[in-house]
Amino acid sequence: MRTSTRNSIPAARFEGALVPARGRNNSLARLLVEAGSSAAELARDVNRFGTAQGLHLRYDRTSVAHWIRGSRPRPVVAELVAESLTRRLGRVVDVMETGLVEWSYETMTYDGNQGDSVKGLIALARADIDPRHRSALGKLAFRQRPLLDNAPLLHEPSDVHAAWPPRSGDDHAHRLRRVVEQFVANWFCYGGGHARASLASYIGEDVGRLVVTSASPAARRTQLSLTAQLGYLLGNMTADVGHPGLAQRYFQLSLSVSAQAADHDMHAITLRGMSLQAARMGAPRYAADLADTAVNVAALSSDAETNAFVLAQRAYTRALIRDGRGAYGDLREAERHLQRPTDSGGPFRRYPSAGLAYRKGRTLYLLGDRMPALRALRYAAAQRPSDEHRTRALSQARVALALMEQGHVDEACLYGRSFAEAYPVLRSHRATLLLQQLQGQLRQFRRSPEAAALLTALATLTLPSDLD
Repeated sequence: MRTSTRNSIPAARFEGALVPARGRNNSLARLLVEAGSSAAELARDVNRFGTAQGLHLRYDRTSVAHWIRGSRPRPVVAELVAESLTRRLGRVVDVMETGLVEWSYETMTYDGNQGDSVKGLIALARADIDPRHRSALGKLAFRQRPLLDNAPLLHEPSDVHAAWPPRSGDDHAHRLRRVVEQFVANWFCYGGGHARASLASYIGEDVGRLVVTSASPAARRTQLSLTAQLGYLLGNMTADVGHPGLAQRYFQLSLSVSAQAADHDMHAITLRGMSLQAARMGAPRYAADLADTAVNVAALSSDAETNAFVLAQRAYTRALIRDGRGAYGDLREAERHLQRPTDSGGPFRRYPSAGLAYRKGRTLYLLGDRMPALRALRYAAAQRPSDEHRTRALSQARVALALMEQGHVDEACLYGRSFAEAYPVLRSHRATLLLQQLQGQLRQFRRSPEAAALLTALATLTLPSDLD
């Protein structure tokens, strides 16, 4: 925690700098009730924590009463209040939650400081499910940002648990893994709009409690890795409901958490997700840079499927920037990696052949290699598991679009009908965009009975106005 270096500032200076009253601070009052703590106890905590950090503070219960009535102390004191409540409640209490500081979306949602990354992820998830802030967060803009330093991944850290000192105890890893698997399955099946708020709530509450529980160093590292997976998944789900700026913040925070855990695979996978998002947002050079970094980080790992996953994405970005030779080389290398046996486990350590075929088809199509692209997309659509409605529907839509561009209208309509059958169960902005693309292309062939019938069927599908 950063504190003022002016450790000789008397308490009166802090108390005299209170911001004018802004109305009763019900947030702080509720937290005190939840913690079963009195104003005097909170004041003593703040003074004690301040002393440990070189600050000479002399707060008492009347100071806390002023805060509850709406006055605000200096930010450093608000941080000490949050620390006191964190210890008393056994869960992370972000400083924003105390009502003692001004709200700042940019400050909260983009912080390259790895020591604060888990707390930042928890705070963002909590704000995401708060009706007072959800709308503003959903309007955050996607921006090309400088890549974070990957140096922490190059060597085993001496202590990856500095934010929460390790102790012995249950690591809760089994429960976290089950939660990750369940939410991944929901996303693949129904899209990002299904249970997205539930995942944000889980991160904000359950993970917020977990990080202050006892854990051994090895267990804490596992917890951090799984927390990075949850944040990455929430970023993907958020992107899938059409909030790219907010999704980017989740990716950035998850990237920092994976670095703190020294998890090469998850770090590379997150960079790959950020690259795909950048490509979709019309930033191909930025996407290519992110993909290149992902490949470099994945090379530190021996996991074949992770390497294939990031190489396939780099091939796609190289096709976007018209580097055909590099794209073909990456596709060959990705396929070579998937031929290697692997005993990796978990949803983020598996890359199915259908996934590679889909990315290969998209890449080849950009390169103008249409027939091989179509074969790859057909394979992906056929091999997607039947219960993965979202991934299967997106693959079918891509095949239909590719077939229509080549004039194969009747076959395209077969795939289009399969997409239309899956669409009603989906809550996915990506699916809605593909629906609109299908409608646009079908209008060129409206004289075809099959195309006209499919257009009618697609017109009956609801376009969700609010996926979240």
